[in-house]
Amino acid sequence: MSQPKFCAKCGNALSENEKFCGKCGNPVGAAPAPVPVPAAVPEAAEAVTETAQNVQAQAEAAAQDVQAQATAAVQDVQTQAQAAAPAAAATPAAEMGKNIGAAIAKHKVPIIIGVLALAAVIAAIIIILNLTKYQKIDAKDLFKVSFKGLNGSGTATAFLNMEAADPDAYRTEYDEDSNEIKKDYSKYFATDKKTLLKAYDKAADKDEAEDMRDALLHRTKGEYDLKIELDKKDGLSNGDKITCTVDFDEDDLLEAKIKLENTEFEVEVEGLVEGVELDLFDGFAPKFSGQDESGEVEYDSTSSKFDFIEYYISDGSTWSLKNGDVLEFTANLRTSRLDDYTYLDEDSWNSCYFTYNGTTYIVKDMSPKKTFTVSGLTEPQKIDVFADIKFNTTGASPFLRINSVDESDCDSVVADNVSFYIDTGDLDYLKEGDTFKVKAYAYSGLKEAGFKPDGTPDEEGYYVKEFTVDDSYGHYLTSVVSQEDLDAVTKMLADQFEKLKDYEGGNYISGVNVGGTIKTVGDIAFDSGYFVALEGFEEGTLDKYDTKSYLYYTVKLPLTVEVKAGEDETKTENKTYYASYKLNSPYIDANGDANLESSFINIYLADNVKDIYDKQISKEEGKISKIGPAPADDESKPDESEPADESQPADESEPADESQPADESSAADDSSEAA
Repeated sequence: MSQPKFCAKCGNALSENEKFCGKCGNPVGAAPAPVPVPAAVPEAAEAVTETAQNVQAQAEAAAQDVQAQATAAVQDVQTQAQAAAPAAAATPAAEMGKNIGAAIAKHKVPIIIGVLALAAVIAAIIIILNLTKYQKIDAKDLFKVSFKGLNGSGTATAFLNMEAADPDAYRTEYDEDSNEIKKDYSKYFATDKKTLLKAYDKAADKDEAEDMRDALLHRTKGEYDLKIELDKKDGLSNGDKITCTVDFDEDDLLEAKIKLENTEFEVEVEGLVEGVELDLFDGFAPKFSGQDESGEVEYDSTSSKFDFIEYYISDGSTWSLKNGDVLEFTANLRTSRLDDYTYLDEDSWNSCYFTYNGTTYIVKDMSPKKTFTVSGLTEPQKIDVFADIKFNTTGASPFLRINSVDESDCDSVVADNVSFYIDTGDLDYLKEGDTFKVKAYAYSGLKEAGFKPDGTPDEEGYYVKEFTVDDSYGHYLTSVVSQEDLDAVTKMLADQFEKLKDYEGGNYISGVNVGGTIKTVGDIAFDSGYFVALEGFEEGTLDKYDTKSYLYYTVKLPLTVEVKAGEDETKTENKTYYASYKLNSPYIDANGDANLESSFINIYLADNVKDIYDKQISKEEGKISKIGPAPADDESKPDESEPADESQPADESEPADESQPADESSAADDSSEAA
């Protein structure tokens, strides 16, 4: 008869053909399976202490010992069962259980020891799991520190090493062979499943890996909680060391099963550009030439050393320069003429470096400005442009008009290069004591000749000088006429007197029949004169086009006349006539010469002065005065009464023909003396 079988693991009674225990599933005849002990996680192995390793080894040995003792107990029970087999059929099941219990009791102490050892193993496992459940990440792998600029003045930038935080994410970089360099971002910020699960190997699945990644990228008020600080950011040189300190919320990351390590690390500066800084103005020197205030500048528009540098004036004039003027030039780097160049600062695009003829040049400012002060211009000689000017005038005081400047006495350099303008303000007339201005404008020819006007020009570029009217500008004749003025009038009428001789051989003078043939015209001498002051003359209120006064200048005209003495005989008689010249607004000019505002002169002829006065002078509208020298203090003014008849009576045998009007057509008209 076959012996009863029991499960070596749980002691359950088994049928003869059973291969597995119906209670615990242990294979029939197999030793109890050893309690599995989890292997240490490779990434956390360094965190398991030597004590834990010893406990684990002891636990494994104890487990093996418990297993061996349990197997011996089962075998002992089986042996006893086989010995009692004949009575087994009559033995109750309860009795059988007691037998088995006795067998187990026999091995009680070893089993208890094994249980305790197993508890120690479980404790060790818990410790190991706590130490190895976190995803350990080197903080340095989460950030990228980049360097830009020139060696000695470079800058450092640090950011989370992912595309979304990369300030140069869209900047393409190339290697020495012009191949595009693919950007390599941190695996801990990956989005694809394969890279993510490989990075977070502690994660059970993709969702947990994403949760861990998102914990690193948590934001507060739009900023990442995970940050990095650099102890130095600028003024860098290759080889410098920079300390990087990571700032993060440790509790939040531990909750996400992440443990950051190496949160303070050091990086070495590298990749800053080594080269020669290029001064775009090197060798540039404008040249100034010419006279001060009319100087010029010359400069090369392209650098003599580098054809990719151009120059132009950005502020200031290129002509009429004077010493002390400041010109601003701009140098322009023409990148279109370079084979290749790289910007140092993508934000401003105003600095770059490039290689030219085997040398790397650094340009910190691609369009710098530089000022140059004008110097070395020849100082022109100062000249008084007003020194020799005179004036072309009309009239005299108190009705003086300054028409223009007479440059005939000026040096040719002034006459040819200076224009003059008269400014009398609101005055139409000037009198003695009044002032007027002369404005002079000097043209460039004066400077080119080496001269400049003495003085300071006004804001319009005019040099201005003020003049005062004095007695040298002349005066209008009045009833008080000096001998000098009378002589000037006599001189002015000399041509008129000469024309009287043209009447010799005729019978008429200015329309008057002299009663015979004029053989000779004798010496003409001043006899008398009358001055007529029109209304407003003495007050100086007349308009510039108004007639101001008249002067009747009367001369004694001796004639030798051949008359009939009989039917066939003639005789010669001496006759005296009076010719009165009516002069329009006479005045003495600045040269002391007598002038008239109108050169048209009327002549009135009579055989006595009274007739001239009665028929012409007395009919004038205005104040009539007989002219003469200035009266002494005890003398009265000139007699304004009608003159006595001082003439000789005309030859009554042939009376003068007074029926004919005075011939005004015979009046002299000398336009050269017109006002």
